[in-house]
Amino acid sequence: MAARLSRRKIAAHVADSLVSGKKPGDVMRTVAAYLVDTRRTRELELLVRDIETALSERGVTVADVASAHPLSATLKTEVAKMIGGKSVQLRETIDPTLLGGIRIDIPGKRFDGTVRRKLTALRAKQL
Repeated sequence: MAARLSRRKIAAHVADSLVSGKKPGDVMRTVAAYLVDTRRTRELELLVRDIETALSERGVTVADVASAHPLSATLKTEVAKMIGGKSVQLRETIDPTLLGGIRIDIPGKRFDGTVRRKLTALRAKQL
């Protein structure tokens, strides 16, 4: 059985490996094997969040972008510019319940420019 490492150390190792250009599939297979070997698979979701934070500290931002319709290439470029950083990786989700606009989640921040949020805010003001 492998030695137990903290999530932060694992996240830092993964972020350094990815930034240095190692193949993401190879890095993630190694991490998955370690988690299985140490019986820590329940920490996967927290580890992913820690990895995204570690990547953000190294200038690589992973952003979850939700929209009602697929984003055009131009809009993706504009979103990446708005987020900033050395590199931005967009993880897109299509959610028709948003009605329009986009919602962007990056480690520690959220921008919600969806029509659904605006309607909810209007409804709250009228009550």
